[in-house]
Amino acid sequence: MENPTTVLVMGGITALVFGAIWLQTGRKIELYIMLAIVTFLAVLLVAGSIWKSDRRQVKTALFLIARDVERNDVEAVVSHLHPSIPELSSRVEAEMPMYNFEEVNIKQNLEIEVFADESPPRAVTSFNVVVVASDRSGLINGRRVPRFMKVTFLKDGDEWKVAGYEHHDPREGFKKKQ
Repeated sequence: MENPTTVLVMGGITALVFGAIWLQTGRKIELYIMLAIVTFLAVLLVAGSIWKSDRRQVKTALFLIARDVERNDVEAVVSHLHPSIPELSSRVEAEMPMYNFEEVNIKQNLEIEVFADESPPRAVTSFNVVVVASDRSGLINGRRVPRFMKVTFLKDGDEWKVAGYEHHDPREGFKKKQ
């Protein structure tokens, strides 16, 4: 449901094959099979756009946070933090104003692991990011800073909120997982 591309491609090819057979033979069974496949694919697309998995919700939250950091919107970033961890809000409110963020680019090695059976449900993300930023003092201007991030989310009602984050040397994101 998260990435139905393979199912859509294979289903589309199968529907085309049955359509071609129907056009050559004129038998209605192939037409009905083709229509059933097309209907199934349409239902799959609609269901996929309505239903959002926990992984997709976490990914969406992560990219919203990146956008808010890029806009230097401290208040919006704080709204993504879990309310039961006030020291995290204090940390973000102290650190963010020290920099002027120009770009936040999450790389494609994003991994999301969801622990839905925990209470509250928890998700752990890891990814490389490149941030272009300047410090407010003017000593550093438009510097590209690559980092490897680990961000932990906790579910708060229907939303995923950040419960913690850490950043490391960017090479951590290229190491093979054991």
